[in-house]
Amino acid sequence: MRQLGWGLGILLGSLLAGLLTMPEWLPGVIHRQAQHWAEETHHRLEIGSLKVEIFPFRIQAHGVRLYEADGQTLVLGLEDLETSLDLKARIRPFSSELRGEGDLSVQGLDLAPWIPSCSVSPGALTTHFAFWGPNWGALQRKLSGLRLSVPQIKGRVAGLEILLQDVQLSAPSVRYNGGAVNFGVIHLMGHDGQIRPVGVSEAAFPSLPLSKLEGTVEKLAWPVSVRTPLPLWLALQVGAQGRLQIAGPVDLRAQGAHLTVHAQHLDLRPVQPWLARYAQVRLESGQLSLEGVLDGSFSSPQVWQVRYRGQAQADELAVREGRRGQWLWRSKTLFTQGEATLNPLRLRLDQVALSDFYVRLHLLPDATLNWVNLLNPLPVSSPSVPKSAGSSPPESSSVVAQAAVVIRKVTLQGGTIHYRDDYVHPPYKANLTRLGGKIEGLSSAENTTARLELRGRVHDAPLLIEGQINPLAQNLFLDMTAQVTGMDLMQFSPYSGKYVGYDIERGKLSFDAHYSVRNHDLQATNHLVLNELTFGKPVASPGITHFPVALAVSLLQDPQGRIMVNLPIAGSLDDPQFSVGGVLARTLVQVLEKAVESIFVH
Repeated sequence: MRQLGWGLGILLGSLLAGLLTMPEWLPGVIHRQAQHWAEETHHRLEIGSLKVEIFPFRIQAHGVRLYEADGQTLVLGLEDLETSLDLKARIRPFSSELRGEGDLSVQGLDLAPWIPSCSVSPGALTTHFAFWGPNWGALQRKLSGLRLSVPQIKGRVAGLEILLQDVQLSAPSVRYNGGAVNFGVIHLMGHDGQIRPVGVSEAAFPSLPLSKLEGTVEKLAWPVSVRTPLPLWLALQVGAQGRLQIAGPVDLRAQGAHLTVHAQHLDLRPVQPWLARYAQVRLESGQLSLEGVLDGSFSSPQVWQVRYRGQAQADELAVREGRRGQWLWRSKTLFTQGEATLNPLRLRLDQVALSDFYVRLHLLPDATLNWVNLLNPLPVSSPSVPKSAGSSPPESSSVVAQAAVVIRKVTLQGGTIHYRDDYVHPPYKANLTRLGGKIEGLSSAENTTARLELRGRVHDAPLLIEGQINPLAQNLFLDMTAQVTGMDLMQFSPYSGKYVGYDIERGKLSFDAHYSVRNHDLQATNHLVLNELTFGKPVASPGITHFPVALAVSLLQDPQGRIMVNLPIAGSLDDPQFSVGGVLARTLVQVLEKAVESIFVH
């Protein structure tokens, strides 16, 4: 018994001596083990200094640099690393094989160097560890129940400010073998958070809550294997109704991803800062649903490409002009199928379906259209589109392949277009209602045309428009016919007052017109039939010489009370003084004047 007591005393004394002298010998052990691990993983490790404190137990490291095998490519650099450890362990010192296990807790872990461009609060790491082996140089190591807790992560991505709270990463089992660390499956959970556009006040757009964040990453290991993409699954709730889920492989070495995306009812308002780069508009509302594939390459913040292929649907979309605040667009449903690429910006859509929509077109006093004035100049981009995983073969036509926008088919239903012309005084207004039809073959490429067929009503009169157009090309092209039957002529009183000097009291208009625009030059023919045209009282208008319009109308009318007129129109759209309505009115005045003059000639 005395010998056993002496043995235990010597053992306890040795352990106590080892504990008290730990600040002297433990830094060397840590340094040697770290260097051994770096050699096994084909890296080069530099540690400026190591310091160990016992009460409380704390390890401090300065000037930590981890390089690739070439000794030049920096993998990780930390100026200061401090961890506070709470270690509870059980060791079997008298076993023929080294074996031990214990619980490790690290508080105040600085994660900022691992998550760049983000504000990260200090985290906490807990795990149960075990090791076994014949000697210290051939130990097998295992961590179980590894859990990293981060109270808050705050960062900015693509013009959005994202805040996540109570984020937890956990790995059921982590193994270290042959110089490689295998994490297995990592689970991600987040309690709540919020998202909001950068540069937009809280009053203008309250933050959207984020909740129910969960996800998994599989096959994560160190060092990262080039041939082993990481399967990722992530889901979260955005706002009260939005739900987003993504899944697919992520290649850390190539910094790319190929993800399937499923989204429902995502609030579109956070994209306002991105939208403002292209147009002076304000997105009032909209919900986005997606079903497709997202390919991304993020080699650096300055060099990145994203391509989405699949379906997208925007519900309850509403947009106002950014400066005047007037409604510009409203639609119940906007459905698209195809692909979109960012950086450079390109759009290839197989179909677009638009229902129950409203569009406002406004000809301003300077004879420019409101939509044109809202667009910001687009940056010049390379004509080539970066190739990504799963990319489809290029278009057969080289012209179409270079186009920034290609829309194969557009289907319209239940549309309303409100038109206002402030170039004349008083202003002229017109409403196109119950608009429906299709447009096929839209492209921004030059020398291409799209087929147009629309039906609707203008001031409750039937309207048919057919022809070919290219509104997306740099040089507008248009070749179409329009037919209207029985339209009320009273709506043209602003034009007749300005050019004829009289209001229109009553009358109906039917016309068959052909319009052609090439290189900003308009050529048009108009076959007009006016029924029971009756002018009202004179209107005070500068520069108008009143003449007997009633007499002119009676001379032009046939026995059925109809006036048939062929009116050609020609002019340049670049001319700020040019107005189609104005040309029609002035030409009609000339017809009336000639009718009066014919009395005196004969």
